[in-house]
Amino acid sequence: MRRRRRSRGAILLTVLLALAGGCRSDFTRQDQQKLQQLYYSGDLDRAAELSMKMSDAENGETGREALLWHLEAGSINLDAGRFDEALTALERAEKLFWLFDRQGRIRLHRPGTATYHGYRNDRLVLGMLKFFTYFSRGELEDALVEIRRLRAGQYLYLLKESDPNLREYDQENFGRKVAPYRLRKLEKENQTAAGTFRAAGVQAEYGEYKDRLRPRLALLFNPLPFYLSALGYYWDNQFDEAAVDLKYLFWLQPDNELFRRDYATVLHLLGEKIPPELASVKPWDYPLTDNLAVVILAQGIPPGWKERSTTVRLPGMVPGHWKFNLPEDSRAQALTLRASGGGRHCVGSELADLTSIAQDEFWQLTMPELAGGAAAAIRSKTIEHEAAKASLAALLASPNFDGKALAVAAATAQVAATSSISINDTDWRRWVTIAQRYRILHLPIPANREITVEVEGADRKSLFRKTLKFEPETTRALIYLREAGGKFYLKQWSTME
Repeated sequence: MRRRRRSRGAILLTVLLALAGGCRSDFTRQDQQKLQQLYYSGDLDRAAELSMKMSDAENGETGREALLWHLEAGSINLDAGRFDEALTALERAEKLFWLFDRQGRIRLHRPGTATYHGYRNDRLVLGMLKFFTYFSRGELEDALVEIRRLRAGQYLYLLKESDPNLREYDQENFGRKVAPYRLRKLEKENQTAAGTFRAAGVQAEYGEYKDRLRPRLALLFNPLPFYLSALGYYWDNQFDEAAVDLKYLFWLQPDNELFRRDYATVLHLLGEKIPPELASVKPWDYPLTDNLAVVILAQGIPPGWKERSTTVRLPGMVPGHWKFNLPEDSRAQALTLRASGGGRHCVGSELADLTSIAQDEFWQLTMPELAGGAAAAIRSKTIEHEAAKASLAALLASPNFDGKALAVAAATAQVAATSSISINDTDWRRWVTIAQRYRILHLPIPANREITVEVEGADRKSLFRKTLKFEPETTRALIYLREAGGKFYLKQWSTME
């Protein structure tokens, strides 16, 4: 009887330990697809609840998809108006970024790795969402702190962490069609990796990317943090700092009308010399500090992955059966953002195109690394194969001995096992509930305190229109409009500071 009690106790202890260790659920690609379906079908509340369940289950974890679930929960809960939950999830994601990047250099995710480390773009959008979240809670100073941190991270990457040769290469080839720096370097310095890349069958996608005019600097110069930073400095009356951000924006997108007029306005305010390219640009006829409304349109689904399989056959080496991903290049047609008030009519300008940024990051950083890694794996397997063949040849040439047949069979099996290699760099993980494109405009809040925001499709048909009312004491207003699955979700935030 006593033995049975001990057995039951052991069983109970096992169950309790299993329950204690089983609180964490393993969420999968199917869970993300369900999340995506709920979000883009307009069921934001259910999407928000599921996303927080996924984020809560990974709280305190550092591996696998923990970062991805925190990011998804942050963006969904912001759009659902659940600002406290959004901030909780975004701060969890930010902590993981800090852990991944604590070596001093941004550790970008490499497809196929066990843990999702996030892409540089993930870090930038996270900072923007934290800015929106604090602003929505009426915490302007905290919102501005997020913008300063976003800017600091941008300049740290630009001036210290990014490859200076990449910047110089693009500057030297301004306006020309040349191969991206890292891939050109690969062709010159590593023939095995270059052969692996050529055998990958990506000529169509790579050719389309390569044929764009240099510089393709979205990777280094995502305009989103620069402009939000400039906006924060407008509100703080620090136009000298805003001018630094606008200088980069003007260099990055010299034809962007919003950037041109903002830069001309700030230079006039500072009494600085106007560049010849801006001599004919008319500054804004209203202040950029108080009584300003900013409208941001976030549109579409971000790019995902498409899978590619190929067999790499390099001279003198074993074949490599390589699976990898390419970023999708499925750009949604940009919607037109308009706003009017007090007799003034404004049209939004492109702020960021995440598809272009994903393409840039892939061809400039990820693909050269993938090709180099695949080539290294093929070389290593070839060395093993040659050693296995040498061992088999030696056995076959040796005198008979006990167990020779078994040894020859084992060596033959080793030759077969090393005669090719499978390399799997595929990955499904991407943040799917952020927008693909961002557009922005600003205008003064008129005397009647009303502004009408409208979005038009490609046929100029109105898809969304709403008139917003502001309190008489409003000094700064931010309108964030998210288009998802053809539906529009508007957040109107303002401050009287």
